[in-house]
Amino acid sequence: MTPRRYGRPEAPPPPPDLVLTVTPGTAAPEWCPACKAWTRVSGDLLLLAPGGVSVVGRYAWCEICDDPTVPEENRRV
Repeated sequence: MTPRRYGRPEAPPPPPDLVLTVTPGTAAPEWCPACKAWTRVSGDLLLLAPGGVSVVGRYAWCEICDDPTVPEENRRV
């Protein structure tokens, strides 16, 4: 039989730190349907966790369509 404790209950220990990292996978060239050229880069978004690696999405970027130095109204689409 365990002894009875009076007063405040003991707080549970804090959970261990969980470190998750999202990183881009290897990029590959793709055809951009808006520009009609091979100017798009895409790849997988990887989640690095203690249990392993998972694909959580995709990223894509076009060097012409997504250029932040060109105002949107002047972009070729």
